[in-house]
Order: sequence, then C-alpha cells, then structure tokens
Amino acid sequence: MDNNDKSHEFSTLRKTESNSSITFWKNLYRWRMRHYFYIHVFIFIFAGLLGGLGVFVIENYIESNPFMYVTYMDSWFIAASCICSCGLTTLDFARLSTQSQILLMILTICGGITVSTLPALMIKAQTHKHASGPQVDNDHLAFSIRQNSEKNTEYSLEAQMKIARLPHAEKLRYCAYVYCLLLIPITCLTIYLCAFLSIGSWIQKNYRLSQLRQDGRSINPWYASLIITITGFNQNGLAPWSDSLSRFVHDTMLNIIIIMLVMSGNVLFPFIFRNVIMFVRWLVPWHQKIIFDYILLNNHRLSTVLFPTVQTRIYLIVTFGLYMLSICVSIILDYRSQSFIEYTFGQCLLIFSFHTVSARFAGFETIDINLFTEGTLIIYLLLMAVKPQMLCALYKSPFDWEWQTIRDGLNNLTYNIEEEPLSTVSDDSSTNSNIFPIRRLHHLLKKRNLKARSHAENYFTSSPRRTSSKTKTTTLIKYRLLIIFMCRRMLSHSFTLLTRTRTWLFIFIFLICSFESYHMIPFDENITVIKIVFEVVSAFGTVGLTTGYPNLKSSLATVFSYPSKIVLLLTMLMGRHRGLLDSMKDQEKIEYSAHLLLERWKLMAKEEHPRNDDINLV
Repeated sequence: MDNNDKSHEFSTLRKTESNSSITFWKNLYRWRMRHYFYIHVFIFIFAGLLGGLGVFVIENYIESNPFMYVTYMDSWFIAASCICSCGLTTLDFARLSTQSQILLMILTICGGITVSTLPALMIKAQTHKHASGPQVDNDHLAFSIRQNSEKNTEYSLEAQMKIARLPHAEKLRYCAYVYCLLLIPITCLTIYLCAFLSIGSWIQKNYRLSQLRQDGRSINPWYASLIITITGFNQNGLAPWSDSLSRFVHDTMLNIIIIMLVMSGNVLFPFIFRNVIMFVRWLVPWHQKIIFDYILLNNHRLSTVLFPTVQTRIYLIVTFGLYMLSICVSIILDYRSQSFIEYTFGQCLLIFSFHTVSARFAGFETIDINLFTEGTLIIYLLLMAVKPQMLCALYKSPFDWEWQTIRDGLNNLTYNIEEEPLSTVSDDSSTNSNIFPIRRLHHLLKKRNLKARSHAENYFTSSPRRTSSKTKTTTLIKYRLLIIFMCRRMLSHSFTLLTRTRTWLFIFIFLICSFESYHMIPFDENITVIKIVFEVVSAFGTVGLTTGYPNLKSSLATVFSYPSKIVLLLTMLMGRHRGLLDSMKDQEKIEYSAHLLLERWKLMAKEEHPRNDDINLV
C-alpha cells in the first residue's frame, strides 16, 4: 500500500507540474496578428518556389515547350510574380502551355489582395469564437469595458422583445468576422462573373477566331476572357497573346470594361465592399443590423480591404487626382508627337486613360510604352511608386473621422452615453520591444544615458561651487554623456533609415546596376539606369509595367543576370507586403466597443418603443 500511495503521489505531482508548465507556456505565448504577417511572407516565398517548380516540370518534362527553353530561375520568377500580384515576367506567358497558365492563374487568385486576407479573418473568427469580457474588444486586454452602465434602465415590453433578439456582445465580433468571410468572396465572385461574361461575350461577338491567333493557333474567346479577368482583377496584367492587348487598341468598349475591372480589384474594392455591407444591412432584419454597424464602425480593425468612410473618399480622390495628372501630362507631351500622329484625339485619350490605370495597378499594354515621352514615363513611375492606401494610415485615429460621419447621420438620436475614452487605449507593441537586438541596444543606451545624467546631476548639486568650475571630472562626465547621446542618435537614425522604403529601393537599384554594369550603356544602349529604375519601381509597386527589350515579349528583367532577378524577387515581395504588418497589428484592438454599441441599440429600441409613463411625462 505504501508503494501504491507513493506512486499515486508521484503521478499526481507529475500531472500538476505538466499542467502548470502548459499554463505557463499558454500565458507566455499569445497569438498576435503580427505573427500572421511573418507566416504570410513565408507562404508567399514557399508558394513562389513550389509554383516555379511546377512550371519548370510542366514545360520541360510533361509538355516540352517548342518556343523557348524554360529554366527554373525564370519559372520561379514568373510564379513569384503571380503570387505577389506583380506581373513582371521573364517568360512569355502566352507561349507557356495551358497547364502552366492555369497553375499561374491559381497562384494569381491566391495571392490577390482580397483572397489573401481571408486566412487572417478565419484566424480571428476562430480566436474570438468563445471570447468573453474585455477580450471581445481587445485581444490582449489593454483596457476594460464597463458592461453594466445601463442596469437600472427600464424598457417597455416591445423594447424588451426587440432587445432580446439582439446578439450578445461576446458574439458580435465573431459574427462580424463570419459575415466578412462570406461577403468578401461573394463580392469577388460577382465581379469575376460580370467581367468574365462581359469580356467573353464582347470578344466572341466582335472578333473572328483568325483575329485571336497566337503562334498559329486560335485562342478561345472565353479562355482569353478568363485570363484577362483573373489577372486584371488581381493586378497581374497577363494576357494570352504575346503583344498583350495591342490588337484591341481601337476597341473602346473592351478598353473601358478592362479599366473598370482593374480598378475594381484595387482602388474601387473598398468602396464596393463598403456599399455591399450597407446593402446587406438594409436587407437583413433589425436585430442583425447591429452586426453590420459594428463592421462599418470598426472597418480596418476587422478587414484590411475596408476603410473608414472619410478615408475611403480621400483614397478615391487622391487616386483619381493622380489619374488626371497622368492623362493631362500625356495629352500635353504625347498627343502631338510622331508616335501618336495616326490616332485621333478620342483614341489618344483612350490610350492615355488605359495606360494610366495600367501603370497604377495592372500592367496591361495596348501600345509599346516606349512610344511615350520621358516625362510621361516619369509620371508612370510616380503612379507605380505611390500607394494612396497609406493615406488611410492606421495610426491616425480614423475612428474620429468615422464617428463624426456616423454621428451626423444619427443626429436624431440624442443619448447621454458615457463612452470609454478610446484615446487611452494603450498600444501593446511596447511589450515586444525587446525582441530585436537593435531595440535592446537602444534600451541599454537609454539606461546608460539616464545613469550618466543622474551622476552628473548628483555631482553638480552636491556642491554649488562646482557648477562654474571646469575640472577633469566634469570633462569626463560631459564627454561620457556626449558619446552616449551620439550613439543613441546614430542607432536611432540608422534603424529608421534601414526601415524606410526608399532606402531599400536605392539599395536594390544600386545592386542591379552593379550586377548589370558589364552590359549596360555604352555596351548595350537598351539597358540604361532609367530603365532599371523603371523595372525596380514596377516590381515594388506590384504593377508589372516594363520598358521591355528588343525582340523580346517579356520584361526587361529577362536579360538580367540571376543575382539581379533575385533582387527583383525581393523587391516584389517587399512591395507586396508593405503596410501589411501595421494592418495586422491594428487588428488586435477594436476601436468601437461591442458593449457600447449594444447599449446604443438598446437605447434606440427604448426610444422607438417608449413606456407609457415616459409618454405621459412628455
């Protein structure tokens, strides 16, 4: 019996230790949305490598390509370009086999800005499925929510019945994620279907098969429509013809459809998605409308494809302003040039508009962009480099603008609700400030600086006579403070410089110019610094527009060396993920509380169905 008791005590102790260990690790590690950023980057790298292997095997072993020799480097490049929604290619997409084209279209869909956000929503929906208390509004309990501020409020019977059907605050965020997961794919599929049917029916109706030939074979209009729809919506700009869309340069209707398709996949999608949410809100019953109000109020805190109302308008205004600038510059510089003398003003305006939108997003071409003047190409560089989404900066308290708009729309409701001070929400990013060695060094220097300042203050306050005397001790203290101060400043500025986008763009341009110096101008007049800059900015902007190379239907990167192609791959990866880390961090906190919103809706029900006593008082 003694041995059995000892073994039982030992097993109980082991279980207790294991449970405490599990609890310790659970408390130590918490899922944060910034982790999704690193997973996202890894998946994109892995998908590019795996997709490149698939294209390489298909083109060399399954279906031997009769038009070109396909290396793994080029296969990797085009696969990474598709997954990053870029469109720069070192292979002629139109000359790849159908299997490779389908594989690249699948990568294009998975890497699009809409589909790639769905896993983040799935993770958030799963983590908040059973959330309760303050964690409903903040993943890491940065602040508390007052939940019983209206416990003494009395409602009429009708108001109580309506309030009973409202979802609980604990389920409001989860339901918001679920609806976003449903509405984003439905919205995308609707745009896909409309564009696919419009482009396919138009090409089939207005073009003969002999006008759609590529390498002696006719391209099915519906297959061409599928490629244009997928790559246009997802900003890749790939076409089933080697000359891109040059054969449709005079087709006004088809150009307009493609322009709308390209814009719907990027600049117009936040606007479209917001209006879809508002439309569904109008359709659903009263007790479910609160879910859509919660989505509209918290917008980017829930999904990266949804902006606040005011910032959505700013985004559209700035983007269309850039469009108008580019079109006006093109009219001034190119309309009277010899390259466009054969086109009418209306045709020139269509060409300028099409390439302006393509330079901002997709990379489709209806003419050779080398026909444009250098000034127009500089404007295209601006369009590719500028990202108006940055105006919707997540650190600029967009809720203040959003709440002002909603309050103006609800001016008939005058409630005295004590709201939690949203400005007091602390950012939890400081808890992880010691992850990086640079930050640890910064904190170490900061402590040294404070210690040196304290030592200097004690030294001077201990005797008033020392304040004006210059001794060896004071000189040492002064230089010690100076060195620490300089080290802190140098470290801070160096870290800031290395984390800035323009620094890395300069480094990438410098590296490619160094790698390609052996065959740049004057050895090859077709490879210049401005063309390399254009290629790098196009890769960073994930546009895919290229100045090309003579006798090649792919981009200028085709003639680059392997190191330069790898640099361009890094550029595409960085450009595809710019701003994503801040967006993921911002989704860890909800700015408008589910509990406060529920209180507001309860008061709305009370005002719509007042008690008889309240009516008599009035």
